[in-house]
Amino acid sequence: MMVGKLNYADSDYEGMIAVEQCKRGVGRLGVQWDEVQSTSRKRRIVDARRLCCTLLRAKGWTYDMIAEAVGYTNHATAIHHVRASEQLLKYDDEYQRKALKFNLA
Repeated sequence: MMVGKLNYADSDYEGMIAVEQCKRGVGRLGVQWDEVQSTSRKRRIVDARRLCCTLLRAKGWTYDMIAEAVGYTNHATAIHHVRASEQLLKYDDEYQRKALKFNLA
């Protein structure tokens, strides 16, 4: 049936748009997308990853989908990063500035 096909195509398109928004956001932070998908533990890269996880979760992505997009081995790291991002947004001024820059992309 065509309706199911359109719904799937729409959600797939929305997913592509969300990933592109993440790529633009991390670019504004001076981080490359392949760095986000790497296993690097540098603060600037981890912060970019956290912001991507938070954005994708806000767009309705499951933690498994986020983990796959960002390059984690499982969903638990995505859960951790979304929760950590929420706390950092409350208390860390530098992280708040990064989030603002990321969201303006």
